[in-house]
Amino acid sequence: MVAGNNGSITIPEVKIYDPHRGEDILLRNVTLDTNYVCDNQGKVIYFDISEAKSHLGKQGKSLASLPLLTNLYIALNDLARENEIAAQVLLQLNNAWDRTGTTISTTGRITHSDSILGDVVYDDLNVPLEGNGIADLFGKHEDFFRCLLGIRDIDRLMEVAAGNDLTPFYWYPRGERRAMFGGGDFYYMHQHMPGLLMVFCDDESHPRRVLRGVSVEQ
Repeated sequence: MVAGNNGSITIPEVKIYDPHRGEDILLRNVTLDTNYVCDNQGKVIYFDISEAKSHLGKQGKSLASLPLLTNLYIALNDLARENEIAAQVLLQLNNAWDRTGTTISTTGRITHSDSILGDVVYDDLNVPLEGNGIADLFGKHEDFFRCLLGIRDIDRLMEVAAGNDLTPFYWYPRGERRAMFGGGDFYYMHQHMPGLLMVFCDDESHPRRVLRGVSVEQ
């Protein structure tokens, strides 16, 4: 049963692949905000990372890490045919950008941080330096993308993206590599790839991006 109220949706079950264990982690009753954080007039607020953590932390929430958000995207797709709230959030993820609690260093360290998974670190990874479709890069960088996205293989993610009439996922590395997830118009990329859905890594020192919160029942 999918619950949705007070601007949030609770997804009964989310699976995330953990390369450390070589198995799926099963999460139950994950709650995701259905909308981005807005002011009293309904305008979207843009935060730097410290502001984002402070704002959500006061509500007992956090940014979703990239593996959590990727697998929430897959779970929402499965629910969207029968649940209007799930379909709404899925559309947002297809058309806008979510900040995440994931960073990728130039030395090959991936750090995921959220209130559900805690802090998860993967070291000594080979970071792809080229921008390309993840389906094309996955075979050459399996360890990296499994750690980055929390998926065992790429097929299901590609199936979900294709089902939403989007260009396959794209890896676009830049600078400091604070990971974001989503689609929609983003700089010049969409002049060449309309409907692009990709993992984007920002190189601004204090990137100000939209955010939504995530939490789990205790």
